[in-house]
Amino acid sequence: MTFDIHQLDDVDPGGDEAEEALEAYQDALLERFFASPEGQARHEADPDTGFWTEQFLFYGFAYLGAALPYVTLSDAREIVTELFPRKITILSPEEADAAIPELIAFWLYLKREYQLPNADAILRFLRKIEPDFKDVMNDPARFGMAKSFFMMGQSSGFDMTSQEGLDAFMQAYNADLANREADLGSLPGAAGMPGLLPGLPGASRPPKATPKKKKARKKMAKASRKKNRKKRK
Repeated sequence: MTFDIHQLDDVDPGGDEAEEALEAYQDALLERFFASPEGQARHEADPDTGFWTEQFLFYGFAYLGAALPYVTLSDAREIVTELFPRKITILSPEEADAAIPELIAFWLYLKREYQLPNADAILRFLRKIEPDFKDVMNDPARFGMAKSFFMMGQSSGFDMTSQEGLDAFMQAYNADLANREADLGSLPGAAGMPGLLPGLPGASRPPKATPKKKKARKKMAKASRKKNRKKRK
């Protein structure tokens, strides 16, 4: 069955149906990417392939309003060098290593399968940014407020991947803030911070793939490999 690469073209990114439409689009396109030679090769190198592609599609559509066929070089640069480091929290610097090879494989697939006009320019950009991307993703100057908060808690020894750890750090942070306010009398701008903090961590990124979704992704890729082997016989 063919896939319509343009099916999000007329979907309003701010509309009620946008989230469901985008998720269906991501799943269907990822299934085809996994079945492709580019996706198969990438999955062999990284069984968790799919996360960065999902994020690229999400931020391009939800934040920039760009359906995939119309993502420009400027859009790609903003997603990879601004939105990714500002919004996506990674638990170790090395998690960034898989991002650009995956996106290169994805755009090679898009170029071959759909002849997207901006594919060559985006591929040149991805190859150029690859040696520096880990530094870009781990540069605190690029972090958004939510990500900075998360990283602060992690560096302080709190388990920021659990609600308990998140709550514990928030309590410690607010207690420290209150103590500093008491010691210094008044901290410029500090009074508004505690009220902001409860909403921050959840805004740091779209949900990372759950174990269930990772399992489904691996199952999808395995089925694609099996199907391809049968074709070659």
